[in-house]
Amino acid sequence: MSPKSTNDHWNLWTWSLIAVASIYAWHIVGQGSVLRLILIAALSLASFLVGCLVGFLFTSYGEATVGKVRDWLIGGLTGVTIAEASRIKSLLLTFALGPGPNEFAVVTGTAIVYSILGFFFMFFQRELILNVILAESRAVRLKLEGTGQAGQVTLRMSVALPPSILSGVDNVDDSARFKKHEAERLRTLLYSQDVQGFLDASEEALNSGRPLDWDIVSKVANLHYYRTYFEKDDKKHIQTSLANAWIIRALNMNPLHIDLTVKYADTLSMMDRYEEAVAILERLEQTPDAPAYVKQWLGYFLLFIDNRLPDAIRYSEIYHQLFPNEFDSVFNIACAYAQMYCDELRSSGQKEDLHSKNRRLALDKLKEALRSDSEYAETVGTKWTLPNESFHSFLHDAEFRALVGLPAEQVTVNKA
Repeated sequence: MSPKSTNDHWNLWTWSLIAVASIYAWHIVGQGSVLRLILIAALSLASFLVGCLVGFLFTSYGEATVGKVRDWLIGGLTGVTIAEASRIKSLLLTFALGPGPNEFAVVTGTAIVYSILGFFFMFFQRELILNVILAESRAVRLKLEGTGQAGQVTLRMSVALPPSILSGVDNVDDSARFKKHEAERLRTLLYSQDVQGFLDASEEALNSGRPLDWDIVSKVANLHYYRTYFEKDDKKHIQTSLANAWIIRALNMNPLHIDLTVKYADTLSMMDRYEEAVAILERLEQTPDAPAYVKQWLGYFLLFIDNRLPDAIRYSEIYHQLFPNEFDSVFNIACAYAQMYCDELRSSGQKEDLHSKNRRLALDKLKEALRSDSEYAETVGTKWTLPNESFHSFLHDAEFRALVGLPAEQVTVNKA
């Protein structure tokens, strides 16, 4: 048995024995009179509560307000004891059934004994149990006092990060539409000492088995999620796994939270688990409360699943019809047609097919999207033409190269 369990066991038996002894003593002092028994029991309980109050004040520490009240009351009680002794005697005698020194001795002794018992009861409860619990909870609260700051950072991230990044189209460092100084400012904010301290304290509380409420868990989940956009390579994988774990904890507390459900799907996509991500979003998309941007995410995630390119186009077209001034979905449509064109070339064994309908649609949609964001042409020409990327088969396409600003390739003519 642990020392704490032994103390609790002793504590329970001690005060149970005192309670039984009190009932027996009241019976004796009552001398068969019900009124006398009631009076002595009332005095005992009242004195016990006064003792508890004094014990509570004496054992209060670490809280400025309670400390001040304690000092005032102790000073007041001392003054009352000295200056109003005669009134205290009169008050005690109201609990006596009759006159005489014996009656006064009984009520006075009872008041003193039960006041002391109340004091020690509260003293031991506070020192052995309550103060320990309060100290632990206060320590957790102080460690997690960055909750407000964390909430402000989370809000600023959701507002400041461009939709193209939040929908998976861009990376923070690679986005041509996101100014580098702005990315660095947000990175500094997200990795600030206050935020890191909040995350470390939350992790420590979790590992020690302390309960964390929804407010803390959801903020930690969001902060770790936004950090995934600022990491690369192996660090990004580690950060994604961490964000995924915290989002799952948050969703266990609030399974119907739409925003975190979408972010959970996004972390799955970052781990190349696109089919799981799509399954989650398609279930969510069927609900009446599903936000429109779920269709945009589906239009992007479905680009990574075989035989789902027509669905990717359909979701992106629906989203663009709802928001005709955005063009991230048009870029996704262009990628879908480009991948379908690549599949055609692989099946036919050709290097190029200028009459392909998918080629034509891919270039037309890309041209439409670039009209709204010409600066993105560089990213398309350099990153989207890499192996396994959507426009890889367009690398030597003259019309594509002219569209994205790549120099025309030299044509070598073999002389006979």
